[in-house]
Amino acid sequence: MPAMPATTLSLSKPSPSFELQRFAMHGSAIGISSAIKSLAPQIEHLFGDFRVKQWPSRVVPVTGTIWPYEQSHVLKHLSPTARRIATHCELLELYEDEERFWLVDDRWGIAEMNLLKGQWRSWVLPQPAIDATRVAEMAILWPMAQLLRARGIYLLPAASVAFGERSFLLISPFGIEPELTTLIRGGYRIIGQSWTALREHDGRFAMLNFPGQVERPIPPGMRLGNSAGGEASPTWSDLIREFAGVEQQQGWCDGVLIATSGRRAISNVRPLDRGSAAQVLRSAWPMFELHPSRRHGQLPARLAQKVPCYQLTLSREPRDLLRILGTMPSTSADTSARPASLRAAG
Repeated sequence: MPAMPATTLSLSKPSPSFELQRFAMHGSAIGISSAIKSLAPQIEHLFGDFRVKQWPSRVVPVTGTIWPYEQSHVLKHLSPTARRIATHCELLELYEDEERFWLVDDRWGIAEMNLLKGQWRSWVLPQPAIDATRVAEMAILWPMAQLLRARGIYLLPAASVAFGERSFLLISPFGIEPELTTLIRGGYRIIGQSWTALREHDGRFAMLNFPGQVERPIPPGMRLGNSAGGEASPTWSDLIREFAGVEQQQGWCDGVLIATSGRRAISNVRPLDRGSAAQVLRSAWPMFELHPSRRHGQLPARLAQKVPCYQLTLSREPRDLLRILGTMPSTSADTSARPASLRAAG
């Protein structure tokens, strides 16, 4: 398997003495050690609410180490027998050797994941081509999500919202910040604005809060670049902090809305039967799940069987999603069957 392009700059080998940060997220222990100072604010933003001094005894954490990229250091952790995995994304490459996987991305660096040990390592280039928010997603959240599945937590790059007792998972290939802002102003609460954690309870799916940020659309007049001649940088916003009191910790998934690629002139939504829902949901699934023995995860199929799914087309009018969610049929599920923590969250 390849390392990184030969033009990549080398740094001196990083010291392994950086501090381990401990977190407990929705029942899973997580440890992160990072030598990348530019990622410190992102780590605090994403995991600060889950910080703990110690993990419970006998708990085995998922752990990750974030290094500055140094070619000789990376090469020690690559496998010459690794096989490339076919993906639908041209921006990244995936390789596999038994329980170990590697994510290679020229924009920011490389990550190694060991599914058996529950550990990952990431090496970040000195000058990534993407901003720190995206680097944190790819160097920390993406590999961590692959490891958390074994602990029963599915971390997805998808939004989730709630209104009263009803909650929805929103899967979109493009940013929906305008829709989320409009939903908040219409009385909806936010479980996850960019990432959502899912956990299965007796055939139902609990959506659990995870901090994040949304990218605001670049105004048309700024898309060609700034006064210095470069491209306009994305603007990130934390809707939870911007709109006080809109955060909701958890909620049952009562429906999955799967947005088609691109916006259209008119918004619409159509229900999917279970057969087509499984196919559409698997095709639109926002995480490429790594498994030593199979290429596709089972969660999309289980969701399609247990939760009503809808194919969604969005226009450029943010209020359309508010209207569409208002027309969703009520679930007949018995809310008294919820675990106590989820009943309280409604």
